[in-house]
Amino acid sequence: MAPQTIKLRQNQIHAAATALLESGVSPKTLRSLRDLVSPDNVKRILRRRHEMVSGHENIFNHDLARTLVEIARRWVKVRPVAVEKLKQLASRVPTPVSGLTSKNKTTLRQFDDPANVRRLYEFSNRLWAEVKRDTRPSFRTLVKAQAALGVGILCYMPVRPQNLSALKFGEHIFLHEGRGAISSLELPGHEVKNRIPLAFDIPPHLAKMLIEYRNRLAPKVIGGRPDRLFVKADGTAKNQWAVAWLIRTYLRKRAGLQLSGHQFRHVGAKRILDAEPGNFETVRQLLGHASLHTTVAAYAGISSRRAARHHQRLVEEALAMQTSKRGR
Repeated sequence: MAPQTIKLRQNQIHAAATALLESGVSPKTLRSLRDLVSPDNVKRILRRRHEMVSGHENIFNHDLARTLVEIARRWVKVRPVAVEKLKQLASRVPTPVSGLTSKNKTTLRQFDDPANVRRLYEFSNRLWAEVKRDTRPSFRTLVKAQAALGVGILCYMPVRPQNLSALKFGEHIFLHEGRGAISSLELPGHEVKNRIPLAFDIPPHLAKMLIEYRNRLAPKVIGGRPDRLFVKADGTAKNQWAVAWLIRTYLRKRAGLQLSGHQFRHVGAKRILDAEPGNFETVRQLLGHASLHTTVAAYAGISSRRAARHHQRLVEEALAMQTSKRGR
């Protein structure tokens, strides 16, 4: 499994055990995963998790139910009849509706306003101009530079948050200063959630910022060239949550935009589908989805608006043509 999948499985097992204890089961009865996935305990877990979300669909609960079945089948190796019983219990968990959540749709509506689109894509350059005006760089300058670079990368290369926070120079970021040279960002398959390698050309203006950050700015604060993009003032690595908070906070306070690191992926899909309605294949390649079905299921809803706009234009053109004929 990928590291992210292992972490997810740990979280799911902890959530299941917690739900089971909250349902009244004694901790002393939980000695192994076999105890966790007995039919009675699975029923208690799923009921408790269902209560926690007030009976609404929840993707975590949906996936947790399937994970418990897989633990019973692959690890505990219960009898087939027991597996079928667990599958029946899992099938009762409400299946979340495919597509973007209401929260993500609300976030994307910000970018129906061209002013917000311009504010987002100009954010990095404006913040970097402030960084360059700091004649005596401090850890605050370092943080500001990282916010500018993080947003800049996500605007053009919407990688997943866990990959963004782990970026290393010379391992993921390859910078070249020669005339006409192309810098790149590359993620090997074993570091990506679905094991599909990703590669992007870094825009020249962003590559220039990265070179200046690595060679001149960061060394003045941490005392040497950093091997990673996101480091603390002492040179140690920042974790994923610290990077996510940094990007979200700076965008909210300095640009008035509500946007998380992961939601840049939705913005990237929106930009493509706004310009080319129905071009899900390009969206799939940009985001690194393994299946086109995944891409269509996620973004068909926002693509339908473009189809409706096209239909409106056709109606208006037809009406205009009829009006013109009557006039003649």
